[in-house]
Amino acid sequence: MTGIRFIKVLFTLTMFVMLLPGCFDQMNLEDASISLMLGIDVDEDNQIVIYSQSPVFYREAKEKTESAFVRADSIRLARAKFDSMLTGITTGGKLQSILVGKRLLQQKDWYDIFDLFYRVPKQTETPIIVVVDGPIENIFHYKPIDKPRLSLHVRKLIETANKGNITVSRNLQELRREMKDKGMTASLTQLKKEKQNVVVTGTALLNKQGQLKEHFSLQETTLFLLLQHQFTGTPSFILELDGVQEESEDGNHAVKNAVAFEILKSRYDVGTNVRDGRFIFDVTMQLNIIVTTMQTDDPEYAKETTPKLQRLIATKLQQQFQQLIHRCQDKQIDPFGFGIYARAYQYKAWKPVQDDWGAAFADANVNIKLKVAIKSTGVVDLYSPL
Repeated sequence: MTGIRFIKVLFTLTMFVMLLPGCFDQMNLEDASISLMLGIDVDEDNQIVIYSQSPVFYREAKEKTESAFVRADSIRLARAKFDSMLTGITTGGKLQSILVGKRLLQQKDWYDIFDLFYRVPKQTETPIIVVVDGPIENIFHYKPIDKPRLSLHVRKLIETANKGNITVSRNLQELRREMKDKGMTASLTQLKKEKQNVVVTGTALLNKQGQLKEHFSLQETTLFLLLQHQFTGTPSFILELDGVQEESEDGNHAVKNAVAFEILKSRYDVGTNVRDGRFIFDVTMQLNIIVTTMQTDDPEYAKETTPKLQRLIATKLQQQFQQLIHRCQDKQIDPFGFGIYARAYQYKAWKPVQDDWGAAFADANVNIKLKVAIKSTGVVDLYSPL
C-alpha cells in the first residue's frame, strides 16, 4: 500500500510541476499595453506613420484608452518606440483591426509590412484589415460617448455591415490568400470619419500589386457579394421602376417608383470556356425573392402582372451585374474570382496568362443569365374601394 501511495503522490507532484512553467511568463494587465487597433499611413513627407490604441486599466486614469503614433519603417521598429512612451509593454496578440490609409496603398510593396504577423507565433492573424478614406489620425482621435471603446466599435461596425451584406470582411489570413492567389484580386472594407461618426462606405478593390483601383458603394457591394455567392442571410435590394413618379408640391420627384425585395434562395453556376484565346464565363443565377416594398400605385405592377415584374427585376439586376464586371475589367482587376474557375476548368489556356490574369480577364466575355421568381408579395390590399 505504501508503494501505491508513493506513486500517486509522485504523479500528482509531477502534474503540478508540468503546469508551473505556464506561470513563469505571466504579465499583469497594468504592465501591458494591449494594442486593440493599429493604424498604418504615410505622411506628407512620405514617411510611414504607425498608430496604436490600447485600453487603460488604471483606476486613476480619466481616459480609458491610450493612443499614440510613431514614425517607423516597420511594425517591429514601431513597437520599440511605443514601449518608450506607453505605460506598459506593447503586445499585439489581441489586435482587433488594422486601419490602412489610402496613401500607404500607393506605396510599392506596402503589403510586406505585414510580414511580422505571419512569422511571429505570438502575433494574431485574425484582425480585420480596413481601408480608410481620409487621414487615419481623425479616427484615432475620435472619442464616441455613446458607443463602446473605439477599437471594439470599429470591429463591431464592420461585422454588422458584413452581416448586412453591404461590405466585405477580410482578416490578415484572408488578405494573404487573395493577394497570393493568381486567380483573383483583393477586396477590403472601406470606411471614413464623418462629422460625428465613423461610417462604412463600401468595399475597396485592389489590383495584384495592392494598389487601390476601384470602389463599390454599399448597394454595389451587395451585388458583388451575390455575384461571388458569398452573401449571408437574406440580402435586400431596392430597384427603381420605370414609369410616372409621384410629385411633391414644388414639382420635384420626391417619391420614386421603386420595388424592394429580399432573396430567400439562390442557385449559382459558372460555365467556363475558351474561344480564340478569349475566356468566356457563362454565369447562371436563379433567385427566389419576396417583395417587401412596392413604392408605386402604378397598376402595371399589380399582382396580376407578377411575371412582368419578375422579368423587370431580372433585367435591371443583370444590367447592374454587367456594369460592375465591366468596371473591373477596365481596371484589369478580378475581385470576383473568375480566374479560379479558369484555372480549375481551363488550365491549359490559363497557364500562359496566370501571371497577368488581370489583362486576360479584361479581354474575357462574362455573360449573366438571371431568372427571378417572386414567392411572396406580402399582405396587401389589391382592390380599389367603390
